[in-house]
Amino acid sequence: MKTRKLKYKPDYDFKLLGLSSVEEDYKLSWELSRTLNTGFVKSMELRIIDPKFSDFLLFSVFENEDKSGFPDIRLVSNKGKEGYLIEELKNIDFFIIIHDDEDTNFYTEFVSKLKKSEVITAVFQLEPNKLKSKEKLLF
Repeated sequence: MKTRKLKYKPDYDFKLLGLSSVEEDYKLSWELSRTLNTGFVKSMELRIIDPKFSDFLLFSVFENEDKSGFPDIRLVSNKGKEGYLIEELKNIDFFIIIHDDEDTNFYTEFVSKLKKSEVITAVFQLEPNKLKSKEKLLF
């Protein structure tokens, strides 16, 4: 019997933003809801198994409720109680993951609105393919 190897190459076809903010996750999600005129709701926490810790690392995730007229947007905390989601980016507090965004005007306007927000200190446009632990963003 012939064995075959399955070759899987993950697709990082999404836009990634890093945010610096001193606000709590729920306050930042409220600000995003207000900025986009849509609703963000808390979804299940992201659980990551890290061999350095005896238990799961937990990270909060908020998703936009209204998908009509908006791409799929997620707000993900980078800082858990015991560690970071993306270790090499410890200066980033949150990530925004944008899927299914065909409208470049939306993205440009969205980034511009985020930069004007009073609760966001800095916005970083990131390349997911260049991150060492990028696979943690696939969920």
